[in-house]
Amino acid sequence: MSVRQKYRLRAPSSGRELIVEAEPGRDYVDRETGDQLEVVGKLLPLAPSPSELPWAVENLRFCTWCDQLAQKDLNDCPHCGRRMAPLDRS
Repeated sequence: MSVRQKYRLRAPSSGRELIVEAEPGRDYVDRETGDQLEVVGKLLPLAPSPSELPWAVENLRFCTWCDQLAQKDLNDCPHCGRRMAPLDRS
């Protein structure tokens, strides 16, 4: 279970982006340019979450019971709490 929030950070000069579990009040610096990274957004799902996957089309599936979106790495639906069907690996 992820207890810290994941953020998308960006280096202003190069536009390079990084996803980290950031801590409030801490400064993050780009290794290549030495620029201070800016927070550009929080990743969904918000912490704390039972899933480690960010909300993106390739990481989601529909629950077989309630037809709501859930991350692929979860066995139980976060909406209805029921066990979802196994993923089709074909």
